[in-house]
Amino acid sequence: MELIGRIRAWAYARPHVLLVDSPGTDSLRWSIEGELDRRRWPLVLTPADADVLLVLGAPGAQLEAAIGVLWSQVPAPRIRLGIRQEHEIVPTLDAGAASLVGSAATRSDDGRPSPASLLAGDKAPHAGHEGMDHGGGHEGMDHGGGHEGMDHGGGHEGMDHGGGHEGIDHGGGHEGMDHGGGHEGMDHGGGHEGMDHGGLHMHHGGEVAGLPVASTAQDRDGLDLDVLSVSLGPVLPGWPTGLVLHADLQGDVLVRARLSWLDTGPIAGTRPDPDDRRSALDHLARFLDVAGWATAAGDARRARDGLGAVDPAVRRAAQRLAERTARLIRRSRVLAWTVGDVGRTSADGSSGAAVLDRVRRWCDVVSGRQDPVVPAASLDDVAALLVGAELGTARLIVASFDLRPVGAAARSEAVGV
Repeated sequence: MELIGRIRAWAYARPHVLLVDSPGTDSLRWSIEGELDRRRWPLVLTPADADVLLVLGAPGAQLEAAIGVLWSQVPAPRIRLGIRQEHEIVPTLDAGAASLVGSAATRSDDGRPSPASLLAGDKAPHAGHEGMDHGGGHEGMDHGGGHEGMDHGGGHEGMDHGGGHEGIDHGGGHEGMDHGGGHEGMDHGGGHEGMDHGGLHMHHGGEVAGLPVASTAQDRDGLDLDVLSVSLGPVLPGWPTGLVLHADLQGDVLVRARLSWLDTGPIAGTRPDPDDRRSALDHLARFLDVAGWATAAGDARRARDGLGAVDPAVRRAAQRLAERTARLIRRSRVLAWTVGDVGRTSADGSSGAAVLDRVRRWCDVVSGRQDPVVPAASLDDVAALLVGAELGTARLIVASFDLRPVGAAARSEAVGV
């Protein structure tokens, strides 16, 4: 038994952490990321790969409901930790590591609810969780672990949305399931009561666990393609926490988009740190996570943390690392080829600025060659850029903006083709 205990302690010496930061907790997140890096506890992108769900700050009711869905998908043994102040970081992480080893020893089952029960019917979180991707940039609803028969990121087992469903004939009719005509309370041939998605009438082929199944509608070329209503957020890597994208997809192209914040209330809009270089490095790190450049993202975070150090020698070394990282990003041909002219707009105050322009602007801020003050882009402006973009491209566009909650007065409208 002593040997088993030692092996268990070794196995969980570096638990995998899924980090959820409430809006307005940027400084706290920076400190925690630095401490996790010091301990070499890896940050993960999906609940299926997590041992620890770490929640920062005090999430509102809607964000807490979304966190509950995440928690239901973290495999045992698992622990959930909450940190609100910087002085809590070290003792909370120490206690959490010990608790995780104890949980693995007892193999306790905490009676988790199924994700379907949290997303279905009236018990669904009121955040628009249709097809919600909580884990890490999956199209649709692959939460890292995946629901049996419900991989919304790719093809469904037994659910071919490109053609006909096994046992569900969308072109004709079944006994008790005529999708070409109408059901009592379920007219798939017309519009749903209360389900006019911004002007595009969705013709869903029913529901699975409270989520709409795709049906067909004409695209811009007049071809009949599947249309699926999905949501991204409010928790994604490199994504502003609390932001939800409600979109209609044909294939992996957004044909309608609407952005909104959860728990819209009196949220402070102050910057997390007076040092604009650190803020720019944090933006770069989160964007590079979405772009898949993990090495440069890690360098940006280390430079960000070093610039906040007390020791002048550490700060000088961090500034050199920051400038080297910014120079590497600006000169990257691969990054330039990847994003190209994606997300070109003048909404951020720059004439015809695109994703690459905004990223390079952050690089200039890091090097001290650019005024850090940029007019904020509205959610409607950003949503307009997402229409016609592929899902992965939409993630890059959102990550290139500095989006922050501004309260309930900020109204978001649907934008479509």
